[in-house]
Amino acid sequence: MEHFLLVYSYPFIITLTLLIIYLFINAKISRTQKFSLNSIKNRVIGDAVETDSPIENQLKDLKDRGIEGIEYRFSFMKKVLPLFFFLVWLTLIVFPYLSQVPKVYISVMTTVLSVVAGVSLRPFLENLFSGIIISFSKSVKIGDTVIVDGHYGLIEEIGLTYSILKRWDWVRIVIPNNNLLQKEIENLTMNDKFIWAYIEFFVAPDTDMQSLEVSCIEVAKKSKFNNQSEEPTFWVMDMQKDAAKCWLAAWSDNPRDAWELRNTMRTELIKEMQRKKISFQRFNISRMTQEVTHEES
Repeated sequence: MEHFLLVYSYPFIITLTLLIIYLFINAKISRTQKFSLNSIKNRVIGDAVETDSPIENQLKDLKDRGIEGIEYRFSFMKKVLPLFFFLVWLTLIVFPYLSQVPKVYISVMTTVLSVVAGVSLRPFLENLFSGIIISFSKSVKIGDTVIVDGHYGLIEEIGLTYSILKRWDWVRIVIPNNNLLQKEIENLTMNDKFIWAYIEFFVAPDTDMQSLEVSCIEVAKKSKFNNQSEEPTFWVMDMQKDAAKCWLAAWSDNPRDAWELRNTMRTELIKEMQRKKISFQRFNISRMTQEVTHEES
């Protein structure tokens, strides 16, 4: 009876279970592929910085490359999936008979496979699996404006093993998918595109803060990149012996406008402060640290 179960029931159960799992995963891949394609086709993508592009229809090209990349990634998954499940099925089928194989052969095979997979293929497999995870996650998509390791730009391509970030100055940063998965990503367009853009600067402690606040608010309100949804905000963020740290913040519709809004606020504020004879203050951290250390000693 036990021999009958081993010969017939065990392979049947394994085959049926893996078949159900395979069909479920294959359907999940198809649904995710359809969702990703519809998402990029219907998405309004804006560049990280507003510029007259030297490439005609660059955003259309970005969408076309994105669609091609999505189709390639999910096509690869669908082709590899049957092979993967066949290997799992074969391993589970022969597992009960491994006791009949000399242990020295099993040990040699295990060592060889471990060396090949662990040393030779490890970087490739790590990036490959990371690419698959990124394909199913919503943390980053083609067309997202992000900041990765201080690089501000647009996700231009997500491949099977690497992704490409087109930086604001059009320099391409190639990021292995394993690194992209592990790094902290500032996604500026994940759920919405609104940015509360701010600038910081230092002035002398005896500056007329009331007059400065009025000037800052007016500068921010006049910018065409301020979406006017809320009154701009002025804060004194810190007070030190030699300087007062100030912030000026206002809402923008997207990261591209936020970039321009910061530039406008800085430029116009400098002009306004020059007109009012208000000087910026250099916040000398090293000097302050030396003074604190001297006082403590």
